[in-house]
Amino acid sequence: MHSVASAPRAAPDWLVDEPYEDHPRGTLKSGKEAEVFLVERRFTSRTVLLAHKRYRPRYPGRGELRALGFSNSTVYRGDSVYKAGWFLPTRDKRAVMGGTAFGHKLAARLWPIQEWTMLERAWASGASVPYPVERTDDGLLMEFIGDERQAAQKLAQARLSTDEVESAWEQLLASIRSLTAAGMVHADLSAYNLLWWEGRLVLIDLPQAVEFTTNTDAYDLLHRDVANVGTWFGRHGRPVDVEATYAELLALAF
Repeated sequence: MHSVASAPRAAPDWLVDEPYEDHPRGTLKSGKEAEVFLVERRFTSRTVLLAHKRYRPRYPGRGELRALGFSNSTVYRGDSVYKAGWFLPTRDKRAVMGGTAFGHKLAARLWPIQEWTMLERAWASGASVPYPVERTDDGLLMEFIGDERQAAQKLAQARLSTDEVESAWEQLLASIRSLTAAGMVHADLSAYNLLWWEGRLVLIDLPQAVEFTTNTDAYDLLHRDVANVGTWFGRHGRPVDVEATYAELLALAF
């Protein structure tokens, strides 16, 4: 992999070192395994909005999800390809990959840690991702993409001009290059986990991100990522040469 010395990426200027109080503002999004909540963080000198992604318990008791503030039950996807590169003791790895009850509970604890780790690495790489603010017991707090009036739209739902589509592709390619050079693959990239906000394209949802050095499927997943987004951009007037783009990225991965 290419290694380029650079200064650490600075934290956003809205993150100040002051006392604060967090106030919940409701649910932003409900997914299969987690829900995202809006949080208002009130500092002494300013107020900022954060997104709190919380993972649901794998085997909740009666009434537990509602008591914890979740609105939906959990639907778990087939995710063994993503967990293949996790560093775990042999017994734990066997349980996780085998889908035992113990393995499910262990994976439920590890997914938030995995997402936090990958989000931190993605931010440090220079990719356009929400700033990781802090870990919580069941998830992570991160930069909210939007404002007081509305959350950013998913790229799949945004209405972009021809120039904006071109800008979105250039921004996305720059972020994928940054991730690849850092040894990472998003591994679930599509127009549904890209946000568009005031001319900025932002990658979200990284719990399934993988590394080239630990996951033998990483190269296939990178190709799938490029093909997925390439299809969307092609339909919106910006043709993408998937194979040429993939070859360019491979050069960054060695």
